[in-house]
Amino acid sequence: MSIRDVFCAGWLALMLAHVASPSFAQSAACDNALDLCGQVDTTATLNAPLDLPGASALQGLFDVNNVQVIHFHTTFFGQFAEPTEPVEVSFSGVECSGPLLARVFQSNPLDDCSAGEYVPVSEAWSFSQDTVLTSDALFQNTDYVLLVGAVNNGCAVNVELGGIAMSIDACCTSSIDYGETTTVEVLGSDPDLGYVWTPEELAEMVDNQLAELSPYETTTFEVTGYIQNCAYSDAVLVAVGSPINVPNAFSPNNDAFNDTWNIFGLSQFPTSTIEVFDRWGQNVYRSVSYPNPWGGKNRGVDVPAGTYYYVIHLNEPNANLAPVTGHVAVIR
Repeated sequence: MSIRDVFCAGWLALMLAHVASPSFAQSAACDNALDLCGQVDTTATLNAPLDLPGASALQGLFDVNNVQVIHFHTTFFGQFAEPTEPVEVSFSGVECSGPLLARVFQSNPLDDCSAGEYVPVSEAWSFSQDTVLTSDALFQNTDYVLLVGAVNNGCAVNVELGGIAMSIDACCTSSIDYGETTTVEVLGSDPDLGYVWTPEELAEMVDNQLAELSPYETTTFEVTGYIQNCAYSDAVLVAVGSPINVPNAFSPNNDAFNDTWNIFGLSQFPTSTIEVFDRWGQNVYRSVSYPNPWGGKNRGVDVPAGTYYYVIHLNEPNANLAPVTGHVAVIR
């Protein structure tokens, strides 16, 4: 036999030994594992045997015959946030003739199927109907495993992960005057993966986690951020004050005090239109751009004292602002 023949025979024997070795056997439970993001409902079907590598270490911690392995990764709120937050696990639509068992474990990030390295971070939960369970406080930006199992085969349950540790936060709701901007911080996701804002044209990222929002009117912004393969969304409200200040009364009696209807801020809307109606809906005044404040006249004749109703179209070319409506009292 040549040296080449000896080498080939040895290599073949080594490969056959590896195939026969239990350490190289495939785990059905690990092959069927789910990667679950927060706020996403998924169905766990408990058909795989509990054959994870090192599964004997789970004896007394998680004793079932059939299991669904669920991997998840907590979000990241930064070094100045609380270092740990619990995860809420919602179970619904239980289909099983016996109770289910669930437990959260911290795993080895380099081998999240190695049950011999699992560290329990929740109680072992036994349930047979819809329920919401809470884990211990979990580390940010960390891999965890949720095991859901049953003694009987063919069981199924819907699972959803929630809570601060499985979400992002756009902070905070604010109130601004017309024409101003506000800064919002987005926490929880990976800044390197970017953000998607809606409406996009009114938001601009100015730092890794800071966005400058510039709405023309009260707007609810939605932002989507990412961590690993998960997308998370949050909403933030920016309330915008009225762009103009419309007095609700004036007294055109030629005493040089409050004789005209002065609408403050309207000069910044050069294409605006103003219409005033009496109580019967008859138009008594109309102006474009309002170059001269209304003095309480209709075609040169004083209108009677009373309440009048107005509609002001600001016609802002950069925003679809709603008409400003209300009433004004003419006092004589």
